Amino acid sequence: MDAKLYTATPIKLAGKKKVNPAEVLFLKADVNYTEIFLQDGERFIVSKTLKELEKRFVNYNFFRTHKSYMVNLKYVTGYQIHEGLLVKVQDEHQVSLSRRRKEIFLDTVSKYRKAS
Repeated sequence: MDAKLYTATPIKLAGKKKVNPAEVLFLKADVNYTEIFLQDGERFIVSKTLKELEKRFVNYNFFRTHKSYMVNLKYVTGYQIHEGLLVKVQDEHQVSLSRRRKEIFLDTVSKYRKAS
């Protein structure tokens, strides 16, 4: 979980659209499209599946929390593991956490925080 990865070149999404992984809060799947939420509040949709984008973002401290969500660990501010599984992203967003990914998520977040 190396912080220097955030100085990498932007990731190409579709056409000429590129995004710096350090500015992405999370990605949300919607069938064959993915909505990308940025730190500055901007949101846009690309015609790529989350599975396709996961390959591009996984090396930048992103974690697939659910079949429909992938979060940037840098912006995870908390999580709820009782009464529904949720991950808080910058205190203003909540994304789902699947039961089968809960343990590995908790382990990954713990390792990420220790390394930061």
